Amino acid sequence: MRETMTDKRRQILDAALALCAEDGLQGAATARIAKAAGVANGTLFHHFPSKALLIQSLYQEIKARLGAAISEADPALPLEVQARHYWHQAMGWMQAHPRELRFVLGFFHSPLLARPLRSQILAETLPFLPSLLARGQASGELMSAPPALMLEVCQGQFLACASLFVDQPELGEDPHWQESAFALFWSAISGGPHAP
Repeated sequence: MRETMTDKRRQILDAALALCAEDGLQGAATARIAKAAGVANGTLFHHFPSKALLIQSLYQEIKARLGAAISEADPALPLEVQARHYWHQAMGWMQAHPRELRFVLGFFHSPLLARPLRSQILAETLPFLPSLLARGQASGELMSAPPALMLEVCQGQFLACASLFVDQPELGEDPHWQESAFALFWSAISGGPHAP
């Protein structure tokens, strides 16, 4: 039975994820990725004309999978309750997918991921986040900081906590640590009692 191009694309993305999670972006040369995927170099470049496009596609796919795993919060609930819903679902997914987290952490500040592209991917794959932030700012429940800065803070805090919980799973399973992580996140975006 012949493999479809989709199968080969999937093999390449899976191999890139495994190598990037294990050896970082620098250690994941395209020749190594092709070999791990069981495809020729030409096949890899047919699907992904450059390493940068391959890595960007993998980042976008991981964000899309994360977004698909998160159910919409009830918009009638208070904003903080909605944010907690999204935080815990996203955190649970990241804890269950440590390779994906290691890849995202390695790629998050990489020159291969330009900030505008990162913001675009985030808005497309996790649309609830910019929407939640905009509603919170409009209602005065969240700090009136620039939206791009709010997104950076959200991603940075989330990834820092997810990294800790994946590195030390016993902390990630502790309800006090989980709730404290969310409380710190909420405090950062709401401005706590001293919002400007």
